Amino acid sequence: MRYQDYIIDVTRKAAEEAFRYAANVPADKLEWKPLDAGRSVLDMAREMAKTPVWAYDIISGAPAPEWDEESAAALKAEMEAWKTIDQCKEECLKQIDRLAGLYKDFPDERLSETKWLPYSGGKDFTYYEMMDYPRWNFTYHLGQIGYIQTLYGDKEMY
Repeated sequence: MRYQDYIIDVTRKAAEEAFRYAANVPADKLEWKPLDAGRSVLDMAREMAKTPVWAYDIISGAPAPEWDEESAAALKAEMEAWKTIDQCKEECLKQIDRLAGLYKDFPDERLSETKWLPYSGGKDFTYYEMMDYPRWNFTYHLGQIGYIQTLYGDKEMY
């Protein structure tokens, strides 16, 4: 099995699992934030919906977005238009399908190549690492969602 096929499979599974947990959060807790300082489940679901887009742009070599106030406001408005976990999941899975097309066509011989990115203090990331970012992000947020659920008393395993 090619790495590209493997990472597509585990990325889809990680997204499905994170959204399965998020879908089990009661409506009155979707925007609740631990200690009024953390992030809400809906906020994380919105980020997860955008994660495959960010990965696609980085790996495909799309120009880096402008991070001025206008662009940040437009991104915030786009993400806040998703009002439910189902809307976020639908968008996420649609974007994973798009990302999967990019991954399937990505040449094996380029996987070890690197690209400098400003994350983690700035460093060269291999394409192996960049392709794994969405899976990692879904798993990271799954843990946060599960923790929020325990804070309001939900101890179920979904």
